[in-house]
Parts: sequence; C-alpha cells; structure tokens
Amino acid sequence: MVGIAKGRQMYIVFARKYRPQTLDEVIGQDIVTQTIKNAIEQNRLYHSILFYGSMGTGKTSLARIIAKSLNCEKGPTVKPCGECEQCKTISLGRSVDVIEIDGASNRRIDDARNIIESIKYVPFNARYKIFIIDEVHMLTEEAFNALLKTIEEPPDYVKFIFATTNIEKVPQTILSRCQIFKLNKISPEKIYTKLKKILEIENIDIEDDGIKLISQVAQGSFRVAENYLDRVVAYKSGHISAKDVSYVLGVADYSLIDEFVQAIINFDSNQAYEKISYLLEHNLKVETFVEMLLEKLLVLDIELELKTAFINFFYDSFLQIKHKVDDIVALKVATQKALALKNLTKIEDIIQHSIDLSIPDTKEKTLEKTNEVLTNVLSEDTGDFGSSEILADNAGDDVDKLDKMVIDLFGGEIIAKR
Repeated sequence: MVGIAKGRQMYIVFARKYRPQTLDEVIGQDIVTQTIKNAIEQNRLYHSILFYGSMGTGKTSLARIIAKSLNCEKGPTVKPCGECEQCKTISLGRSVDVIEIDGASNRRIDDARNIIESIKYVPFNARYKIFIIDEVHMLTEEAFNALLKTIEEPPDYVKFIFATTNIEKVPQTILSRCQIFKLNKISPEKIYTKLKKILEIENIDIEDDGIKLISQVAQGSFRVAENYLDRVVAYKSGHISAKDVSYVLGVADYSLIDEFVQAIINFDSNQAYEKISYLLEHNLKVETFVEMLLEKLLVLDIELELKTAFINFFYDSFLQIKHKVDDIVALKVATQKALALKNLTKIEDIIQHSIDLSIPDTKEKTLEKTNEVLTNVLSEDTGDFGSSEILADNAGDDVDKLDKMVIDLFGGEIIAKR
C-alpha cells in the first residue's frame, strides 16, 4: 500500500492549480491591478497595503504576486518570470523572506512582538522582507497597538500586506497607515469565462448551462467556483449535464426557475407549489433558488406593475431567509402573494370604472347637465353675460377654478341655454 501511495501523483485542486501568477491573470479587479502595476513601475508602492473584500476575490493571490514582482531576479517588475528561485519559493509558500501569517491563529501581542523582532534582520536572499497577514482583523487590540509604529515606519527593506474580509474590525489607527484596496465580487460572466478555459485545458465536458450555474451560485467568489467545479468533476466522468451540477451542488437549475416563473405568471397555483415541493424533495437550497428567481424576474419582459410586485414579494422573502426565518415558509408566503395578484384590479381600471359611473353615456347628456350647473353658477356670481357662448380662454378671472376645469374638460366650449 505504501508503494502504491508513493507511485501516485497527488491531486492538486483547481483553486491551487490555477491560482493567478501575474497581475494580468487576476480577473475582475482591473482598477486595483492597474494601480499596483503603475506603483511598481514608478517605484511608488506603499510600505503597508491592505486588501479587503469577500472571500475568493484574490486578496492573498495579489499579495503573493506583489511579493514576486518585488523580489523576482528580473525585477522589480509587473511580470515576474515565475522561473527564478525567488518566484518559485514564493509561489510554493517556502520563501524565508516572504512570511505568511494567519491572523486568526497568530493574534496575540506575543505574536506581534515576534514580527517586530524579526524585522530587525535584513532579508536572507531577497530584495524585500514581506509580511503577508491574512484575516488581519482577528488580531487583538494589544497586538495592533504593538505593531502601530512598525507599520508606520518600517525599514526600507520591509513591506506589509494585509488581507481581511471584515475591514470594519480593523482599527482606524491601522487603516490610516495603509494604502487600501477594495476587491469587488467577481461577476458571473467573468467566472464563467475563466471556468470555460480551465475545462478546455482539463478536457472536461460540462454542459454550458452547468458552467453558468456554477458561476451564478459562486456568489462572486472565484475560489468557491473552483471548489464547486472540483466537486462536480469528482461526481461524474464523461459528459456532465446541468442537472448533474444541480444535484451535486444542491441548487435549482435554470429549467426549474423558468418553470416556476411561468407558473406564477399564469397564476397556476398547482404548478407553483409543485416546484416548491420539488425543492424540498431534492433538498435544494431555497435561498439560492430565491436569489436566482430574482435574477430571472429582473430581466423578465412582462407588464411593469406585475413585474414590480413579483420582485417586491420575493425580495422580501429573500431578506427574511437571510434573517433566519424558515426558508420554505418565506417562499410559500411570497408565492401566495404573487398568485393572489390574479384577483386584484389595476388602479387604472378602478379610475375608469368610477368615471364611467359618474359621467352620462353620451356627450350630449354630459354637455346638457354641465351647462345647467354652470349657467346657474354664472348667473349667481356674475350676472347676465348677454351671450349664449362662453369660451374657456375668455372666461376671465371671475370664473372659479373648478368652472375652468369643467370648461377645459369639454374642449374649451360651453353652450349656455337660458
């Protein structure tokens, strides 16, 4: 068994195998990468940098790329060669001069003092000594305070690169000493494009809707998307359908979303609740279903009022699920509200109905009734006009605003009969 284990090549997960090695390979962070390129080329890179954003957006990858760019034997350069000893050891996490620290497990003041002590020594064989501290917000207040002076004025050969998913917990005293970069969530389209390239390299056959589904449910994290891809590939060899992806990840596929949307548009309660039952039977994630449903509703080409109502109902259920309300109950309530729209009357119809009831059937009757009322009003307020025709434009300031509105309603002309 030992001999067999030694003979096998260890599998490298996609997230590690396809980690970006240069700034050009980082996807979805164009402004950040361009700023860093300019700073390196102009020798203006800040001594303390902080990256923040949600998981899987490239924070640690960017930190390692900067370390390689600064320490590459052909650098400093925006395109580290990846072949020299410095590039190789940094990529493998083995460089003695690029120290990666997990803020969650090295958070005490003693750990901060160890960093301060090691800074006294110049790099062993690199151009810069670089400290990469991941999840830096986990450090204690005492540890932050101990590092303040060092972060503000480190030796010329030292760079700090911090990464965090929770910038709100990083003290302002630390933030004020750093150049800060926000990393945005990566769009499903960019994730899809990168996954497509990986699948071509790996010669893996996945249905296009399956790739789109992975890209959608990754929630802006490329690392999450790569991990999902690993799970799907491990599940089945050969052709992988969108249904396969749906079952493995526990999320609804696009066909289920389309069928549910069609059911509520047609106010078909049986079909709508049948799709909800399918979610339960196959143990699919309701939160993801509602999120995908909202994406579908936003681009749906239906009557605006109906579309807005649907979005309001299901967005409200999405927020409730986020706040730990029973997910299936929230979905059922939103669905019932959506189906109940069938029995509602549009406000325009109500207005028109009221007009139809209040105005006589013919213009002649309407004119006759209005002339009668208006003649009485004018006789009381202004005396005898001596004319059988009154024009709205010539009515004068003495005519009440209400009278003008009535006159305007009939094209500006009232026939007054004595």
